[in-house]
Amino acid sequence: MNNLSKRRAIFYLTAIFLAGAVGGTVVGYSSGKRKGFPPPPCPSEMARHIMARFQSQLELTPEQVEKIQPLVEQTTANMDSIHRESWRQVSEGFKKLNQQIAEYLTEAQRMKLEAIESERREKVRKQCGPRGGGEAPKGLDLRKL
Repeated sequence: MNNLSKRRAIFYLTAIFLAGAVGGTVVGYSSGKRKGFPPPPCPSEMARHIMARFQSQLELTPEQVEKIQPLVEQTTANMDSIHRESWRQVSEGFKKLNQQIAEYLTEAQRMKLEAIESERREKVRKQCGPRGGGEAPKGLDLRKL
């Protein structure tokens, strides 16, 4: 391989490397900016969506809708209850962790821990916010998260 060919090969390899680095940076940056998952819809919205899908895809009669509707509403209410319970467990887990950590900290460090926890709660509040119906989930106090 002559000197000119080596230079071209190095130039092309460098160009490919730089293109990959730029592409990776753009993809990584845009992925990192995305917010978390949206909060789940409220039970009534979920029930309406499920019923609409069943009605259109299964071509339900009015009698079938009348019998199926309460089942769908009960199931979505159960799902909402499960979601609230999981949030409560997460909140309790963080509270317990902070209490355990606080035992080993100085007063100044405890105050910093409280600030960190406050920031975490605010971030959760911003990401999860009020639910679709404009109300927070019943029994879920985001201040305790």
